[in-house]
Order: sequence, then structure tokens, then C-alpha cells
Amino acid sequence: MNKENETKVTIEFVSKNLNVSDKDCNSAMTINHKKCSQCDKPFIEESWCKECDPFRMIEGWTSENHDIDEFIKNTIYDEALNYYGNYYPEFLEWVSFDRFEDIKKIGEGGFAKVYSATWIDGRAKYKRQDDEGWKKLDPEPMKVALKNLNGSQSMSAEYLNELQTHWNLNKSLKSSLKFYGMTKDPATKEFMMILQFAEKGNLKCFLSSNFSNFLWKDKIVYLCGLADDLNSLHKLGFFYRDLHSGNILQNISGGAFVSDFGLSGSPNEQKSFFGVIMAELSSGKSPFHKRKHDATLALEICNGLRPEFGKGTPEIYKKLAYRCMDANPDQRPAADELLDILAVWDGCTRRNENQEEEKIGYKRKQIKAMFEEADKEIPNISTSYEKNSDAIYTSRVFTFSNLSKPINSSIITSLYLNDEENNNDCQDSQILDLEVPN
Repeated sequence: MNKENETKVTIEFVSKNLNVSDKDCNSAMTINHKKCSQCDKPFIEESWCKECDPFRMIEGWTSENHDIDEFIKNTIYDEALNYYGNYYPEFLEWVSFDRFEDIKKIGEGGFAKVYSATWIDGRAKYKRQDDEGWKKLDPEPMKVALKNLNGSQSMSAEYLNELQTHWNLNKSLKSSLKFYGMTKDPATKEFMMILQFAEKGNLKCFLSSNFSNFLWKDKIVYLCGLADDLNSLHKLGFFYRDLHSGNILQNISGGAFVSDFGLSGSPNEQKSFFGVIMAELSSGKSPFHKRKHDATLALEICNGLRPEFGKGTPEIYKKLAYRCMDANPDQRPAADELLDILAVWDGCTRRNENQEEEKIGYKRKQIKAMFEEADKEIPNISTSYEKNSDAIYTSRVFTFSNLSKPINSSIITSLYLNDEENNNDCQDSQILDLEVPN
């Protein structure tokens, strides 16, 4: 590395301190262990001044929005207080829009537009030095996704909630979709999130072009990653209410992570959508693609209509998916149970563990055989289909009145949900008001 081009960053933590200097190593601030050298105020933690050190690191910029400025600065404050590693402390950055090139629109949803771009400087990275200071590494261009938040010029509480939720998930689950920082479109003044670019795209696009090569063991890995993301969100007190194949992205290892945290809801709604995703992975087709997405379809779903599964889908898979879509929220599997079942399936299909050992009511070799048999039907499943023009798969919220109380169909109940409480639920519908998200 060219010494003249290096930026020396001294984040002098006697365990917790963040301090930045310029190119000249000798100009680094000298910190005593009682007061901040910049403002001469007492440290709030050992060798760390919240007001000055992080500010020097990010001074010279503003998003022109107080809430965004504070949000980004707080990620740096939090990192200074909690960081104990040897390199690459992680925090959000404000990036000028002119630091991106090759910007191309790659998608659009109900609340945002998404672009691919090259971030000229890449994410800021710092490495700890022997003197306990930190040195900023040379910039490395990287491909990212820019998510333009529609109508975000004033940055509503809903958008701020999405930003905070995504950042909280990043901190708690390292395999989640990376959130690097914020920028702003100079033409529209709308804010944009700088995100990890998902090379394999979303689930909907992936299934349309790769379904024949997507074996059941791969689908299980995909569901494990998705369930892990949702479980982590659950622990943060956030329940994803906008789960569909356009919002689920593929990571390089074949797993999945969720994007778009703008809508939230109850944990039971989250599990219901998971069952719908399981059906789509099985059939390769978007749910209810032949139908207009309106109050009539919503009423039929309340009366027990469920998405179709692909030919040869293992019965144990259908049973779990139907449990997730159970009309009775109390009968849906808990997040931990869902993860445990998927982990067993993953172990049976991908690893040579004790095949005679019994798990969740079956021997491992039986579970493996079920999914290997289902693989034989994949070439016979067509993923080409004609979609109703009013079947819309972007994020929206519908409010319907006079929908019936949700029930399970008698056939699904007898085959997959054979318990007394569900049998009692299969009765004539009752009319009530219900808000239904799409």
C-alpha cells in the first residue's frame, strides 16, 4: 500500500474510543484518559468522547435531513461503544451520489425502485495497528444495490422504521442483507439505501429461469436461510408482513435473505406467508397467478383456498406448509420449531449422518428418500404460465370489509391438519371486518 495515499485513523479505544486523524500519522490527537482533547469535556466512557470523536470521523457532510444525520451518526456512536475486534468496525456512511457510476434500474415495487451501481470508493474499512490506532485501507470499488424510497424527501416515520429495522437485523444476524449507508438522488431529492447486491436476484426471477436445476436439498437450504432471517426479526420484536418472492433475495451460497422492511405485522401473519413461499418453491409458479387479486379472492382464501403445490411434493413438506397457512393462528408452528424441522431436513438431504436415527417421526433415510424421489418430478413441472393481468405481486395494502372469518378447507384439515381444534374450525363462515395485506 502506498504510504502517501493511506489515511491514518486512530480509533484509540482503551477498550472504547473512536478518534480520527488525517494522512500525517504524527498529527493524530493525543488523548489523555480524563478529558477529550477536542472539547476538553470529561469522557462519558473510558477514553471515549461521544460528542467529538465520532463527529470528527463523519464531519464535512450532511444529508440535509436531521433525522437521517442522527441515524447515521448513532450507528457510529454505537460501534465505538461496542466494538472489540481487530479490524473492520461496521457503521453506516453518508455517500455523495456522485460516488456511484453505472447506475441501472433493475426493479420496482409498490414503495421503492431498485438500481444496480458501482460504488467507486466502496465501504470504508479500518484495520487496527500495533499502536492501538486504526488505519483506513485503500478504497475498493464494489457493486451495490441502491434502493430509492418513493416519496422519502421528508423521510416519514415509516421509512425511518425500515432503516432502523434493517440496521438492527444487520447487527444481530451477519448473514442478512448488508446495509452500507445512505445517499440521495439529486434530481428527485429522494433518499436511497445502499445495500448489498444480490447476484442471483430475487426468488421469483430465479424460479422462472432455474427451476429445473433447483433440487429439493437446495430448496431446503433456501428455506433455512429465510427462516433464520425471520426468526432474528422476531427476536427483535419485528414481524415481517410483506413476504413474497419479489422481496426474497438469493445469496451466493444458495441461501436466502429478506429485503424491504417497510411493512410490519403480527408473528402469525409472518408464518402464514412462509407457507405460501413453500408452495411457490414447490410449484415454481406465483400463487393464484390465474386470479384477479381482489376481494373475491380474499374471501375464498378466508374460506380455505390455498396455493397449489408442484407434482411429487413430499407429504411432510405439504403438511408443514399447510400448518404455516393454518386459519387458526394458534396452530401454526413457532419460529423455533420451524427452524428445527428445516434443520433436520437439511441434515438428512445434504449430510451423511446416521441414517437409522429417527427424527421428527421418521428415520433420516426415509426423509432423504422422500426428497430424492421428489427430485425425479422436477423436470416434469412447467414453470411457464399465463398470468392474469390483475394478479399483482408488488407490495400493497388492501382494506376489505365484510370478509368471512378465516377457516381451513375440510379436505386440507382431514389430510394435513388432523386435530380436533381444526376440525371444529371447519364450519360456516362468519362475517367480520378484516384488513388484508397483499
